[in-house]
Amino acid sequence: MTWILVSVITFSLAVAVIGIVGIIRDGRRISTVVYAILGFAAAVFSLGFLLFERGHPALLLGVGITALIVLVLGNILGYPLLVVFLLWSGLTVLRRESRTLGNALALLAGISLIALTATLRLLEPQGTVQDDPAYMIRYGVHFAVALVVAYVGFAFAAFIIASLLYRWRPSRATPEAIVVLGAGLIGGQVPPLLAGRLKRGLQVQQMFGGTPLIITSGGQGPDEPVAEGTAMRNYLIEQGAPPERVAAETQSRNTVENLRFSAELLSGPSSPMVVVTSSYHAFRAALLTRSLGMRAHVVGARTAWYFLPSALLREFIAVVRDRPRLHIVCVLLLVAFAALFTIILVPAMVPPEYAPG
Repeated sequence: MTWILVSVITFSLAVAVIGIVGIIRDGRRISTVVYAILGFAAAVFSLGFLLFERGHPALLLGVGITALIVLVLGNILGYPLLVVFLLWSGLTVLRRESRTLGNALALLAGISLIALTATLRLLEPQGTVQDDPAYMIRYGVHFAVALVVAYVGFAFAAFIIASLLYRWRPSRATPEAIVVLGAGLIGGQVPPLLAGRLKRGLQVQQMFGGTPLIITSGGQGPDEPVAEGTAMRNYLIEQGAPPERVAAETQSRNTVENLRFSAELLSGPSSPMVVVTSSYHAFRAALLTRSLGMRAHVVGARTAWYFLPSALLREFIAVVRDRPRLHIVCVLLLVAFAALFTIILVPAMVPPEYAPG
């Protein structure tokens, strides 16, 4: 048993180190954060079991007590507070911003969390463990739903942690250009959200001595009298930016095209750039720069607090949508595990007095 635990500890630490090195080297991958979290957690648990086997239960006991405290506080305090915050944020966004599905995500998430607790209680098998088909089907469905919910929660937590780690990451190269991503015009004018990005772009330019070219990126929408890139460039010039240090990219229609078409204005495909967007969108933009093979660092402009929950949920959904096969496979594996667990182990948990024969 000892050699098995030592092997697990060694492998887990190797996985954690791979994740930490990946975070340090680039930071534009969620998988590295997952490696670091799971590797470290597995190493600690395995080490706890190894010490317990040798008569030293302190580590395993400490981990268990900590997990229990987190679980209890999370259910008693964290979950209700999260629901209240999401409902409050969602209603605030709808009151202050446009009433769109994207802006309603925080409100919908709060309502979904309320419905989730009721659904899990409804599905939860009641009474003594039995091995009749009706009980086992209910047990398996409840277990599968719980596993899928836990998976979504873990994936969202990994996304948030990776986003925060990337946000604190400094730019390591002097950029040739600073690309400011468009966000839509209102009546042909730059709205506050986009103005925040442009002002952040000016700040970054000044950080590098005013040398990098600012590229304002955005095409013309069907309801816009002028291309976003042009309006953005005009705004920066009005703010005091030298006209010769600002260029407009006016053909793009989405974030990927913003990045691709702006990169074509640089001296070469490996030229370093800084991309400026809103804080909630920065990490997903960074993921896109990596997938496009760009040497880029993404920074975010401040966003109103009440807007963040809906915006982050929208970004998370977009990240999941970008890798649908991975998440579908993971969900199917969890459902299969729940089914096998129910079929193989639940009958073994039936009390002897209720066992057939």
